[in-house]
Amino acid sequence: MYRASLRSVSDPLRGHVCISCLARGFGAQPRARRFHTSPWLRSQATESAPLPIEEQLKALEKHLPDRNTTAKSKKEPPAQEPKKAVQKAAKQGASRPRKEASAKQEANDKIPREPTQTKNKKPRGQQSPTPPPLSNQARQVMANHRSQNAQLLVWITKKDTGKINANRHSLKALNVETPEVPRLSFGLDRVLFNPGVYHLRDPRSRVYNFDPYLGSIMPVTEFDFESLKEYITSSKDDLLRGLARKEKKKYIGSSSSMTSVLSHFHYLLSNWREVNTTVMSRGFQDRLRTFTRLLRAPAAMFLRYQDGVYAIDADKEHDSANILMNLGKSMEKLLTLPKEDFERYRRSSANKISAEEEQAVPEAYHYSTYGDFLMRSQLDAYDPRLPGTGMFDLKTRAVASIRMDAKNFEHGLGYEIRKAQGTYESYEREYYDMIRAALLKYSLQVRIGRMDGIFVAFHNIERIFGFQYISLPELDTALHGQYDTALGDREFLLSLQLWNKLLDKMTAHFPKQSLRIHFETRDSAEGTHYMYIYAEPVTEDEIHAIQTKNQAEIDAYQRRVLDLPSYANEDNDLNDAEGIPAEFDSPSPAAEAAAEATTPETGDETPPKEILGFALTIRNIVDGEHVERPIQFQESNKWTVDYELNHLNQKKAWELYKLCQRRRKVALTGRGEDELEDTTNVYIRRLRALAKKGRKYRMEQDKLDENSEPVVLRE
Repeated sequence: MYRASLRSVSDPLRGHVCISCLARGFGAQPRARRFHTSPWLRSQATESAPLPIEEQLKALEKHLPDRNTTAKSKKEPPAQEPKKAVQKAAKQGASRPRKEASAKQEANDKIPREPTQTKNKKPRGQQSPTPPPLSNQARQVMANHRSQNAQLLVWITKKDTGKINANRHSLKALNVETPEVPRLSFGLDRVLFNPGVYHLRDPRSRVYNFDPYLGSIMPVTEFDFESLKEYITSSKDDLLRGLARKEKKKYIGSSSSMTSVLSHFHYLLSNWREVNTTVMSRGFQDRLRTFTRLLRAPAAMFLRYQDGVYAIDADKEHDSANILMNLGKSMEKLLTLPKEDFERYRRSSANKISAEEEQAVPEAYHYSTYGDFLMRSQLDAYDPRLPGTGMFDLKTRAVASIRMDAKNFEHGLGYEIRKAQGTYESYEREYYDMIRAALLKYSLQVRIGRMDGIFVAFHNIERIFGFQYISLPELDTALHGQYDTALGDREFLLSLQLWNKLLDKMTAHFPKQSLRIHFETRDSAEGTHYMYIYAEPVTEDEIHAIQTKNQAEIDAYQRRVLDLPSYANEDNDLNDAEGIPAEFDSPSPAAEAAAEATTPETGDETPPKEILGFALTIRNIVDGEHVERPIQFQESNKWTVDYELNHLNQKKAWELYKLCQRRRKVALTGRGEDELEDTTNVYIRRLRALAKKGRKYRMEQDKLDENSEPVVLRE
């Protein structure tokens, strides 16, 4: 038995009596040495390395009971010396430095041990389960978080708490007569019922799946944009305002003016959930799972008061013109009109459409309510065979070379999509970029409009390459990680509830006034994520000045684009040798942080006027349990959100407000939809090189087409 126990010392997992059993037999404390019966428990052990076997046995042998003891001595209380000796030996081992213990162990018996540091260890039976020890980095993060919370408490003047849930809630559709919604032309409805990308022309067989007319996009210089109807903002929509008064709703907005703010509620409620890129192939090199810098930028809006109703308008302070604004309008007409009707929008057409004819065709909208909101969504296309309302949105998606430098798109012309998968020149690249930059906005617009999905046309400004229909479940798979839309639906309604409560606070403090409001969800490395909200009262004159700040620059750009030649001169002189304008370079996050750190504080200066500043934090509770974010959510689950709204004092609110405005300006005045800091120029050089290569490829393909008639499927 004693020999078996010795073997168990060298291998504590063997089925023999361990040294602890022997120690207990000699009066030592129970479980003097702790053994772990699984690799996980051993890896989580928090106690110090055991003493070498020889020292433990010597301590026991020194205090072995004398076999010649008398009966009288046996009746006496057991001696405490053995127990003290074992405890003393264990204590000495626990206090040894890691290096000394390892050196002595290697010199004695070379038995592997797991050195850790413990203090004042209690007997095993008296200890409560403890979590694994924290690393130095984790301790520093917790210390920073406590410091930030302590500092935040100084800024807080008031705190509001509450609880919301959206169980068994849904949008309410208003029964408003809707004009006829157009349907897809050129037989494009086949795309709606086939998953994945539908090539306009098969690159292998060179057979067209649709009319070759779609292959060449009408240049913006030839399309008559002046004949199109002007977009009506929420504040200028008299019909929308009248419906709000009839339905007794307080806030009105359109899908385009609401999605940027709702995106920040997604960041908050989902705790910055990463996008799902599992659909990407193994050979695809980019692995980022965050939203683009442009999408993460602070959102701003105007809440314009008129006749008892507040209208939500997007803040256009940093808006700039690009060719994609024009092309999106003309391509929507292309996808929903017969060829003959679309040609009437050509400036040189003998039967050119007049502005009066265009104005006679009313726009179609869906109107929905939830809480105090009345939401308007423009309807682009319809197919009765689709589930639900049969409505879907039309989206024209330019290739990477155009999007990443939209202000200088001339240098990206020629870039082609030539394959299904790959890091460049592929549909996979375009879909990956959409996940990070656009699908969140698209999914919110689909929900506001009670639509089924989006129809995407991929193009490079000059030609269309293919089409894809993305349903709402597929959108949610990329954004929420699940095909079931229950999670996205519930999050959307909870976002509207939180937004409604915030607007109620602001309008109660500034009654019957127009407000400029900023929202920014901060990605906190210290733990708890939070949203900053700032509300500044503004007059109509101030709103007009902000909204038209860049109008002259936009008009000048539009005039230049409408007279643009087919290709830019590749030898023209730009700001640097590589042809990348320096004025569009944006600073790195480190540079931004340094700039914020050196920003002069307001000191004792009096704020120019009163504003409201809030810091909003939330806790997600699903089926009674606190979770970081809901996952694998189903309709039967109950999701409750506990929120805490902290009111900031005036001095700190103004200081943070100015920093928020600066971050928004930096993000929105960059080159494209995403900035890659120091690698931006390298990436764009790569795209421009591919565009140049693509132009040569297109010339070769055009020569082949000159010698043969195009083949069209089912013609």
